[in-house]
Amino acid sequence: MPKALQLAWIVPGTLLVVLLFAMFPAVLHSDPMDGVLHVDWKNGFSSIRDYVEGFGNGQAFRYLSGSNELSFWSQIGDSFSITLFYMAVGALAGITIGVLLGVYFAVSRAAWLKRILELTSVLPDFVIVLLLQFLIVYLATETGFVFFKVASPTMDDPAIALPLLSTVIIPANYMIRNVALHMNLTLTEDYISFAKARGLGKTYIIFFHAVPNVLPYLKADLHKFMGILFGNLFIFEYLYNLNGVTLLVFSNAFAFGNYQYNLVVNGILTLFVLYAIIFALLRFFIYGWEKVVVR
Repeated sequence: MPKALQLAWIVPGTLLVVLLFAMFPAVLHSDPMDGVLHVDWKNGFSSIRDYVEGFGNGQAFRYLSGSNELSFWSQIGDSFSITLFYMAVGALAGITIGVLLGVYFAVSRAAWLKRILELTSVLPDFVIVLLLQFLIVYLATETGFVFFKVASPTMDDPAIALPLLSTVIIPANYMIRNVALHMNLTLTEDYISFAKARGLGKTYIIFFHAVPNVLPYLKADLHKFMGILFGNLFIFEYLYNLNGVTLLVFSNAFAFGNYQYNLVVNGILTLFVLYAIIFALLRFFIYGWEKVVVR
């Protein structure tokens, strides 16, 4: 299939997948009497039909939050900005720190630092968030000084430092291990030995010979990196009480026991837009790295 045709199918294909994926809570029902799970495909496809028809009267972008009916467009702007801010900063800082520390770990003999990295790499994301919160609470108890907010007390007074630290630590952890692995392999190549034989400095060899050959691996692993960044987005926003996209969707997906299909579809599509923006930002960022270190 020609590449142009593949690209032309991306948008309708993505929309179809989202429409089908979001309908499953409408399809699956649990019997209140015996708890048996029933499948109602008719209700699922009715949800898709109602969503498409709702474009004409605007109901596709209306949802219930408690007892209030709200416009999706009026609410999603702030949530989109919050999620974009934390994800963009976390992604850019995480990949920068990951590359620099990955290079350092590849050439360093500090084994204890590598053991700490291996230990933190096995911890789930939500455990890292909880440990950071417990650490701040412990320090506040011991010193009487609150260094950072452990969560957002209100939407107008959001926690900033600790959530940003979490969004940096989690992806940076993966990037450090990835860069260190590829750097160790690259430093064994013949052209590195040749550069050393020419008398080139260690720093020059690392950043202008080794790193340029590691960057293509980073581009190839960007989707993995993005998966780690977005994988636990709801847990991240929930634990820090950040009114981002996932918290908006999941906290209102069921209103008065009814599944709000429209809201879920719109929320997932918003996450796809966020994913595309962050991915393009990272590709441009790595392109900048290539322009700096490639000779």
